[in-house]
Amino acid sequence: MTTPASTAPTASPAPDAPAAPDVLALLTALVACDSTTPTGEEETTAALLAAPLAAAGFDIETERLAPGRVNLTARRRFGPGGPVIMLNSHLDVVPAGGGWTSPPFAPTLRDGRLYGRGTADAKGPLAAMACAAIELARAADAGAGTPRGEIVFSAVSQEEGDSMGARHLVPQLAVAGRLPDAVIVGEPTGMRLLTAHKGSVRPVIEVVGRAAHAATPGQGVNAVTAAATVITLLEEYSASLTDHGHPLLGAPTCTPVLIEGGEAPNAVPERCRVTLDRRLLPGETPESVVAAVGEVLDRFNAGGTGATASVVECAPSTGGPSETPADDPFVTLCRAALAAAGADDSLGGLTVNCDMTHFRAAGVPALVCGPGRLEVMHAVDEHIVVEELRESVGLYRAILTEALTGTESGGTESGGTEAGTA
Repeated sequence: MTTPASTAPTASPAPDAPAAPDVLALLTALVACDSTTPTGEEETTAALLAAPLAAAGFDIETERLAPGRVNLTARRRFGPGGPVIMLNSHLDVVPAGGGWTSPPFAPTLRDGRLYGRGTADAKGPLAAMACAAIELARAADAGAGTPRGEIVFSAVSQEEGDSMGARHLVPQLAVAGRLPDAVIVGEPTGMRLLTAHKGSVRPVIEVVGRAAHAATPGQGVNAVTAAATVITLLEEYSASLTDHGHPLLGAPTCTPVLIEGGEAPNAVPERCRVTLDRRLLPGETPESVVAAVGEVLDRFNAGGTGATASVVECAPSTGGPSETPADDPFVTLCRAALAAAGADDSLGGLTVNCDMTHFRAAGVPALVCGPGRLEVMHAVDEHIVVEELRESVGLYRAILTEALTGTESGGTESGGTEAGTA
């Protein structure tokens, strides 16, 4: 069910409307909200973003997907024609864990950095995107420039879990004929443009042996011991992956990440489960990877150990890999805007995966760009450099300005080449 968080007219705000929010103040308020997946809630974070966007003339819609889980969409239409540009990132954060030098949900400013869970991943990009969109809207209302087209600000649910928000949003937009012409996905990249990212699939392997009393192990087949052999074979498989690489992403990887086995401390274990994290390159699919893992397990099963191994399910992940071609018109536009602003316009790749994959699978040109650094993602004492945060607002605005007021503002269209989508 869709419930409006607020309804904002598209007409110009009143002359005494509040100024655009300060990006640091907005980010501080966002980080103070515990939107952890799966224990927190996203509604408060969404409301903090909706308020200043509504005041700047954006039409606001908040859709409740599950208890405490929402998608926020804010739209502002400008002049006729022109492209629809979406700014997208996620409302949720990963669990904070222990060992922080300051409380993770009590944002702390020191040495020019704001510390707290989500400062970089990805509430920093969310705050900067919102402020850039608001600044452009207010400038247009004041008569500065003549933008054409539409800005769509999208803050989605549970990217850190199963990407419930993006998996719901993109098909919904497609059915309604409202897919954007291009998308910037906000993740911490140091404001570098990343046009490709790895995907992930997480096969769960179950090894089945034969139970027996631990005092008579010879009468059983130890599933835990057998799982160790399976892992050795998977290490050989993982090593073989280094022969395949991508110019922006490097080689794919395969890593055992979880193991669970045994039934009692006095019994030979009958079952053991091993979960893998397999990172995919553009061109690979979850299905092809699961099949390759299955071939490894077939070799084990033919080894005569008395145990068997098979993939019984796949644990949740964000999704497959994706790539937008470097010569896509939207990539070219973004590079030109950053270069004109004196920023780095080189292209890179993201070794983790993100919600860009869902837009690319729908044929929408997309790239990843945001303030913050990849090395602090999911880390203790996550932080963002305040100067970089403030600069990112101007860089997002430069891209939006080029897209909506530049000479190429009508040339960015959806349905770009799907290079390596999965």
